[in-house]
Amino acid sequence: MTPQQTVEAFIGHWNACDIDAMLALCADEIVYHNIPMEPIEGTSAMRGMVEGFLANIASCDWQVHAIAANGGTVLTERTDGFIFKDGRHAAIRVMGTFEIGADGLITAWRDYFDMLEFQREFAG
Repeated sequence: MTPQQTVEAFIGHWNACDIDAMLALCADEIVYHNIPMEPIEGTSAMRGMVEGFLANIASCDWQVHAIAANGGTVLTERTDGFIFKDGRHAAIRVMGTFEIGADGLITAWRDYFDMLEFQREFAG
């Protein structure tokens, strides 16, 4: 897969809420950083975060508005949509940067978003 295809597959696995498939595309030493928050290092820590986050989520609908790749770096402009198990909806605008290693796995993932928008959308 090309770096862009790797990221597109990763987003598809988010939309399917398939944690195992997501992590299969990540290097063991991945650094995942939601920029307003502290970074998470390693697939074990990432699994714990994703499992906790998805515990109250019924489905995901990440829409990619633009994607660009330059070598092993892939940039995304997205709206990450979520439907909670209680029926509430949330959506946040996100700019994401993915770094893909020589082995084709995601080594770094940084998402940039407005924390106030996140808090407003996820309040409840």
